[in-house]
Amino acid sequence: MRKVLFLFVTLFLLITLGACSSVDGDAKEAAELNLKSLEYIRDNELDKAAAAFEESQAIIARYKGADHFDEFYKAYSNYMSNASDK
Repeated sequence: MRKVLFLFVTLFLLITLGACSSVDGDAKEAAELNLKSLEYIRDNELDKAAAAFEESQAIIARYKGADHFDEFYKAYSNYMSNASDK
């Protein structure tokens, strides 16, 4: 019984920690794509800008209405804010 409980707790922790890292990774990717779209606009490469922006918005849309949206948006805002500080 203890082995089953230990296995369950370990599996739960791995899934939980994996979800957190993927949320942060998705937030970082969305921010990077959004920033890349701005670079493309400055370089007058509007097709590339639209593609990068749409990809960024697709990542954001996956989290809208989801359980991890607040966590995602906080990380996304942080990445965007840190990029504007540079």
